[in-house]
Amino acid sequence: MNRGLIDESALPTIAPTSGTVVDSATALQASTAQVRRAATDARDAWVGIGAALSSPGATDALPIAMHSATETATDLATAGAAVATALDSFALDVAAVRRARRSLAADIEELHNRVAASDSDDAVPAEYQADNDDLHTRARRLRTRWSTAEDDLTQAIRGQIGGTPRLFPALSGNTLAAPFAMVDFAAASRAFGDAATLPLLSALAAKGPDALREWAAGHPAQAQRMLDHPPATATVKKWWSGLGADERSVLVTGLSVVVGNLNGVLYADRGRANRYTLDTALEEAKAERLEMYRRVGLGGPLSDAERTGFDLLIERIAALEALEKTLLSSTAASPRSIVSLRLGHPPLAAVAIGDLDTASNITVNVPGMGNTVADSMQGWTGGAENLYNEQRHAAAGLGADRNVATIAWMGYDTPDMPPSPEVLMSAKALAGAEKLSSFLMGVSGTRGWQDGDHLSVVAHSYGTTTATLAAAKTPVANLTLLASAGIDDRVPDVHAVEVPTGHVWASQAKSDLVANVGRGVVEVPRPGFGGDQPLNTGNPFTSNRSPVLQLWSTHPRNPGDPDWGARTFSSNDEEIDGDAYPGSDGHSATPATEAGINGREVTGKGYLDAGTSSLYNTARTSLGFTPEGRKIP
Repeated sequence: MNRGLIDESALPTIAPTSGTVVDSATALQASTAQVRRAATDARDAWVGIGAALSSPGATDALPIAMHSATETATDLATAGAAVATALDSFALDVAAVRRARRSLAADIEELHNRVAASDSDDAVPAEYQADNDDLHTRARRLRTRWSTAEDDLTQAIRGQIGGTPRLFPALSGNTLAAPFAMVDFAAASRAFGDAATLPLLSALAAKGPDALREWAAGHPAQAQRMLDHPPATATVKKWWSGLGADERSVLVTGLSVVVGNLNGVLYADRGRANRYTLDTALEEAKAERLEMYRRVGLGGPLSDAERTGFDLLIERIAALEALEKTLLSSTAASPRSIVSLRLGHPPLAAVAIGDLDTASNITVNVPGMGNTVADSMQGWTGGAENLYNEQRHAAAGLGADRNVATIAWMGYDTPDMPPSPEVLMSAKALAGAEKLSSFLMGVSGTRGWQDGDHLSVVAHSYGTTTATLAAAKTPVANLTLLASAGIDDRVPDVHAVEVPTGHVWASQAKSDLVANVGRGVVEVPRPGFGGDQPLNTGNPFTSNRSPVLQLWSTHPRNPGDPDWGARTFSSNDEEIDGDAYPGSDGHSATPATEAGINGREVTGKGYLDAGTSSLYNTARTSLGFTPEGRKIP
């Protein structure tokens, strides 16, 4: 049977070059050696740590704690080395096949030129049929050779996947996908360090809290890494659940700064750890302040660096004192605990109301501009407690579980108040969204929840900018946006957030003339035009607000506008089931709560103040109900 005139499509496609494959093999060999060295170095380093500890026997315990991690590292390094060897062999095949392909392509082009120059009308003139058949045969052999080379490499990799599932992805489709995917062995090396650290901490805990403190003091980089790049929540959860009560107590006091922020640790234990950090850090900071006062009193000048350090010290003391006062308001009915505490600049914290370890629904409250732990934590926690109490009241009437919890999350650096332009920009919201996403995923992971189930977010002002950016990549069950300072263009509408349909709500009081400034427009109400929400559509027949000044903002979208798509409820004076509920008098979240804390006269109400229409509605939407009490599918 005569075959058609061969062309280049009969030849295999050779995407990689031998140089690329060799480079991959070389990098892989270097990385696997790095993994092996890192594990061995870590083990050897821990062998010597016992000399720095006063507890007898620590030197013997630590290498044992490192043993399993070192074995894992060795297995991974061996697997990587085997694949690197296969890549070297594959590189030789690539070079040979590419040479053969170039030669075949040149012969095919020559045959096409001869056929074109002939006088025959046949696709393959008789005098060239034998040459054409020969080229087809050579092309078939080359395709087989290339396929065999691919299969050999695939099998070499498959032989390593079974024992190290996290090393390479499963092979499917394009067999070259896995071999040439980026394999970050440096990250794998760091992961071994994490895996080794947890059993190490267990071994140290057996020797008492001082052993843990000496480890942290002697290895500040490793301790800091536990904060900045913690082990997987599931790994920590499994480790923590396997510890005894005595070991946990030692870790709570001996390594409180780490344990108080470690996802996977029981929140009750995180609360105890952070309380210990609060007490010890405040005592130390006050002693340091007294020493600096003494120096200045004796005429000792402070350097510029010391002055900066003194300012940070005063900031830290103010934050710690505010947290101390916040915890003083804890009651049996509304228990408070610090579930996150980072004493950097600025100090950041989160205070829980209720039992996070057993609650059926947890709501995270995200603040807006101008909020700091030192100046705002008491009021913001008061607002979270107002929501907690109203949620429990609502749950009782709706037949839902009353075991809920709320969190006053002040876990990001909020923008300064105007006239600072920060509130018109998204930079702090983007940074805050990363922190909020991490916190939310930590809650879900610690509780074993999937896809944001049982987890709600309530955000106020610029907090809505932060929360929507976080919810765009981190699922939550309910999202309520109060007095929004604007939604970033990266979140163009309600469909861009990972929240079930119908579970995103927005509200702005008609008397709130500040929220829209964050969205880049100064507005005034239009008398005689109704509606629960301020609305500036640009159409004089449908708008109840008139713009008087346009500003530049990177987050101009109003979640209450129909174009964005959130459902809305009233934050104005309302009558609900025959009872009068005042609305928010302005933009603030908790002015009445703060007045009560500070012993001042109450002159206004805010979105999260007790007894307001906005709090009533927010309590229900954050539990997955409409304000009218209908369960949202």
